[in-house]
Amino acid sequence: MKIEDAVKLVNSSVRSLKKYHLTPEESQIKLNQNENPCDWTAEIKELAAKHCIERPWNRYPDFIPLHLKDDLARYTNVESENIIVGNGSNEMLMILMLSFLSKSSTAIMCTPTFTVYNLLVNGLGAAHKTVNLKEDLQYDVPAICDEVKNNPGSILILCSPNNPTGSVLSKQQLTEILEVHSGICILDQAYIEFGGFNGIELIKSYPNLIVTRTFSKALGAAGLRLGYMIADKELIEQINKIKLPYNINFFSEYCASLILQNRSKLNTYIDTTIKEREELITFLNTLPFDNVYPSEANFVLVRSSQKQQLFDYLKENGILVRDVSSSPMLEGCLRLSLGKTEENDRLKGHIKSFFEK
Repeated sequence: MKIEDAVKLVNSSVRSLKKYHLTPEESQIKLNQNENPCDWTAEIKELAAKHCIERPWNRYPDFIPLHLKDDLARYTNVESENIIVGNGSNEMLMILMLSFLSKSSTAIMCTPTFTVYNLLVNGLGAAHKTVNLKEDLQYDVPAICDEVKNNPGSILILCSPNNPTGSVLSKQQLTEILEVHSGICILDQAYIEFGGFNGIELIKSYPNLIVTRTFSKALGAAGLRLGYMIADKELIEQINKIKLPYNINFFSEYCASLILQNRSKLNTYIDTTIKEREELITFLNTLPFDNVYPSEANFVLVRSSQKQQLFDYLKENGILVRDVSSSPMLEGCLRLSLGKTEENDRLKGHIKSFFEK
């Protein structure tokens, strides 16, 4: 068989996908992936290393990571039976798609939003519909409600705070949507520690709501690949049937518990990020951008007719930001992640000097 013939055996829904790829680039200041710029202390890492040395590598991790689930239950104020833990919130999203999507079902997404939703839905060959954000890149709640009413039993995927716009859904808006939605609603809250309404409290009233979270942003553990979902325990029981066994390794499991047990160390970072986000938005609004969008996440979206020149200028000065201009509705847009205070100051200084040239 020729390789061309073998490639044709890949599902057509997968072959038609556009590759999701981020070219690795070196930079003094990395503000392109919405990461926590503060690493964990040597003390915490030494505890993790000690566990890794002492723990047998030839034995499987716990079939169910009960200690980690208990720590997450305390962190999120739910019962451990309401939680599934996995290899990043992306794995949680994949498990949910496998659990609820088929080629005969429909997924509804808002746009622009996180690219992986569209990748997973299209990869599984399901139909999908999109609801555009409003011109100001806020959620169009009436349009979402109309779409779910026209597609009963569909899967609705929402992201609040939304990546890459930073826009959020209020409790009232989310409730309005759930009141008319007859299918599963996946609410991705990867950035919830930085702002927005915590959707978990609505799960008891709306058991079709599933919330996904991550350790990659506020919790400063992007390199560990850890995420989790929270839902009604009867739904969790069913979803667990499709989750791969031993889907997190013993090292990540132990580190995640260490992080949650020491999470008070993150409070200053989160408070500082929120404060500096507002200061950055205020500063950017003094400059000739076409738009500076409000944000409840750890990044700010800006639009400029000089987008490419600004991106290149920042890169030449050792600052890497994210060009999101290829996304729908985001022509001329850059996403600026918040870094450490001194990094944010350098970002502001170079943006100011760019416009003063």
